[in-house]
Amino acid sequence: MSLDSLALQLLTGLQQGAIYILVALGLTLIFGTLGVVNFAHGALYMIGAYLAFSLADAIGHWAAFGVAFVALFAFGVVMERGLIQFFYKRPVTDQILVTFGLALVVQEIARMIYGGTTIPYKPPIWALIPVDIGIGMYPPWRLIIVAITAVIVLLVFLLMRYTRFGLVVRAGMRDAEMPQLLGINITIRFMLVFGFGAALAGLGGAISGMVPGVTPELGMHILVPSFLVVVIGGMGSLVGAILAGLILGVAQTVAVLFYPPISQVIIYAVAAVVLLWRPQGLLGMKGVD
Repeated sequence: MSLDSLALQLLTGLQQGAIYILVALGLTLIFGTLGVVNFAHGALYMIGAYLAFSLADAIGHWAAFGVAFVALFAFGVVMERGLIQFFYKRPVTDQILVTFGLALVVQEIARMIYGGTTIPYKPPIWALIPVDIGIGMYPPWRLIIVAITAVIVLLVFLLMRYTRFGLVVRAGMRDAEMPQLLGINITIRFMLVFGFGAALAGLGGAISGMVPGVTPELGMHILVPSFLVVVIGGMGSLVGAILAGLILGVAQTVAVLFYPPISQVIIYAVAAVVLLWRPQGLLGMKGVD
């Protein structure tokens, strides 16, 4: 195998990792701030994919991405106010059951509307034509996914680091009771955090659903790897989620080069090795497992 071929495969791993990062960022924000294990997060990803697919031809791909982001933010706000807020102090098992049940309901609704088969969701024509990037020909759309993810990661970093809202959220991720003791109204912030996390999942589905095509099971397929990214990176660690997403994406695609059947197993092997070495995850705090 040539170095150029390996480099192209690593680039594909970067693109796969970018998808994991987008979804895992929302999961990390929601769990780290609200303490909610949201098994419906994959369904939000699937809704974003179907919504962008439905709108792309009518309003264009870029506008469809924006609509998916805003719509999933609104959906997340309604979901948090209408359901999730009642489970903040309930056991984790209750949170898993109710959100997983919601995911199944959403999945079956999508199946009723669109059918159960995979629907091709093509990017713009110009994005399908491979371009020479110096190490070989590569589809532009995969590069766009990486670029959009990089911009989102930068914006999330700036939001969390340099705004009052981000300061309160980070404080809540460290100690959920601290903002309340300081007299900060956390109800609206919890609602906004959940909405923002849902919007990130929807955007992830909107931009990456083009790679495998759109299917009702799309959300379930992304759910487990995304949770592994959160756990490997460290519960509540945004930087850890980014690092873990890159590791899993690259490991999965490189495995294809050597022995394709293990490409789906390798992420679990990586998770086992990391958690045996550091039970709290790569950048998780001690005592958090």
